[in-house]
Amino acid sequence: MNTSDFKSLLAESEFTSKEFLEVLAKDKNLEVRKSVAKNPNTSKEILKILANDKDWDVRESVAKNSNISKETLEVLAKDKSWSVRVHVVLNPNIPREIIEIFVKRNPKTSKEILELLAKDKSLNVRKHVARNPKISKKIK
Repeated sequence: MNTSDFKSLLAESEFTSKEFLEVLAKDKNLEVRKSVAKNPNTSKEILKILANDKDWDVRESVAKNSNISKETLEVLAKDKSWSVRVHVVLNPNIPREIIEIFVKRNPKTSKEILELLAKDKSLNVRKHVARNPKISKKIK
């Protein structure tokens, strides 16, 4: 086991302190930062920092984290990576205001996200999706 593998294991552990997760969040190794981003014990402040990571897969891991703040979800809702945006939509803590960022005729909303939102239990969300010019007839 090399040093990066060991750091990744520490970053994933529920027993790793928030202070040490903060140190690991600054690691140069992508896998270590991804592991910190996945850890549900990672603080909202560290997730906010990792939401600006240069690697999309770190940002995607942040979007999947259940401890993410509304403000960080809002930042990631506008991410250039469609995969990050999809995981924002899939996050169980996503507030309605962020869903509306995606559906209110936003020309940058990907078809993948619109397809996910077309299945939302809220009639209001599905109505906004149906009005989006990118939505295919098949989904409507």
